[in-house]
Amino acid sequence: MPSDPDIRIRPARKEDTEAIRSMIAALARETVGPKQEVLTAEAVRRYAFGPEKIVEPIVAERGGAVVATLILYEEFSTWRGMKGVHVLDIYIAPEARGRGLGRRLISEAANWGRARGAGYVRLSVDEHNLKAVNFYEAIGFVESAHDRVFILSGDAFRTIGDA
Repeated sequence: MPSDPDIRIRPARKEDTEAIRSMIAALARETVGPKQEVLTAEAVRRYAFGPEKIVEPIVAERGGAVVATLILYEEFSTWRGMKGVHVLDIYIAPEARGRGLGRRLISEAANWGRARGAGYVRLSVDEHNLKAVNFYEAIGFVESAHDRVFILSGDAFRTIGDA
């Protein structure tokens, strides 16, 4: 898969907010369909660029246009006893796919983590997104045999504190 030298990867800037929001919406549509809870531009600004920053978005651009994004954050594993990188989302626009950009973005995430003392990259993928599963396995990710993802939200989240 040839790499496209015209695509530059860089940390996202506040002016990339709408491109990031749009790409995450496209990811949701492509993987699980429209979701009830949709990422807003305000949430991107608040949590990626504001005083409550908790995620690091990375973008890839060609000719000044954002063609991909990867959103990550630093985490800690008590089992491993080390810091790691959690990739929340990765999305590549259809016209930029098949050019090695996914590998480059994951490499950038790993470099970001290593610079902060991290020893691994963790992510989850929709079980029906077989192209993504095959890609992650091809670049060295191994499916966890013991982790299952559970989410507490909606009424259950709102009422758990009342127990």
